[in-house]
Amino acid sequence: MGIAKKIYAVVYILAALPVLVSAQVKFIEVTTFNEMEKAQKRASDQQLMLFVDVYATWCGPCKIMDREVYTDAAVAEYMNANFVNVRIDGESDYGRKYATDQNLEGYPSMFVFSSDGDPVSRLIGFTAAVELVPSLKGSVDNYKEVRVYKTKYERGTLELDDFALYVSAVREMGKDKESEQLASEYMELIMDPKLSDSDISVVAFFMDLEDTWWPEFSSDPERLRKILGDDYMLAMEKIYNNTLVKAVDEDNVQLISKMANELTPLIEDKETNSWDLRSMPFLQYYYYTNQVDVLISYVDARFESDRKGDHRWLYGAASQITDMDQQYRTPELLEKGVEWFQKCIDLEEDFDYYFYHGMVLFFLQKQGEAKDSFAKAESLAKTEEQQTMISQVLGFVNSR
Repeated sequence: MGIAKKIYAVVYILAALPVLVSAQVKFIEVTTFNEMEKAQKRASDQQLMLFVDVYATWCGPCKIMDREVYTDAAVAEYMNANFVNVRIDGESDYGRKYATDQNLEGYPSMFVFSSDGDPVSRLIGFTAAVELVPSLKGSVDNYKEVRVYKTKYERGTLELDDFALYVSAVREMGKDKESEQLASEYMELIMDPKLSDSDISVVAFFMDLEDTWWPEFSSDPERLRKILGDDYMLAMEKIYNNTLVKAVDEDNVQLISKMANELTPLIEDKETNSWDLRSMPFLQYYYYTNQVDVLISYVDARFESDRKGDHRWLYGAASQITDMDQQYRTPELLEKGVEWFQKCIDLEEDFDYYFYHGMVLFFLQKQGEAKDSFAKAESLAKTEEQQTMISQVLGFVNSR
């Protein structure tokens, strides 16, 4: 998963409630090697691909996948028609061995294999219904095309333009390591300092802001949009992630400033739900380099200067930090979170402010105060989504 991708904390606090469904992906629960072999043979006999979902019983996103994704009518229809679908508990005896064999990186992890058992693609982490079907279709549609390109590649007869298509097809199948290796080989073959359309279709997903091609790449946004089409924002996210990881690894805050100044203009406000792309790289950089004191000072200083009194900005910063820290629950950040969200509440009472205020209090094990904030959020809930979410959370908190 990309480092910048936001994982909503509510996933980990919602109780898993039973639901009635009219559609469902038909899974085979596999607990042994022999059962897996039978599932693969069934896929081979029916000329279908094999879909393997590796989950953990304690995994919140896995439960959400079960409740909201695998019960989606479009998902169920597509997966039941095109795959033999298998589920494995990654913490069972067989599941642990399978996870090791597949280099499992986290839960949930979803693997796609051809009818012959060849690895096709993998997805890691929660994947919404609207994203899952297109991703799986991409795997199915690209598989045959990739086999043709691969044969030419291994024979050394693959032309450069087809090489670019080969890299793109492998990337779209979710085979990250293979696509990165191929992209590296492709970029070594680029001789002209001017990037062709094919070059851009490759480097857009593997470069960072210190790359040699960045100045030319970023000089003509309209050309980028035309070449990348619907993948434009995905490419920007990849560049963002690649640059952030590099900045963190090298402890390079200057690179973060470059992101804020040069990458942000390529992303229009209407194309992102991010509340402040110029601030986000700094928040993530200070957090992932374990500079907690600097992170807190950055937010406080911004709120007292150019963002003075802007409670929406403060909420955006505080909620981003809370989401990043939900696994580790750093005491200093939780205590500061209570203060930040309270400042937002003092300036304007809002469902989101009380919800996050209750969340950090709950993480601090101050259940009485958390209940009060959640109850206030409930009174301010306006949409059906808010009402459902707070109802589930209060049910969970009150059962503790």
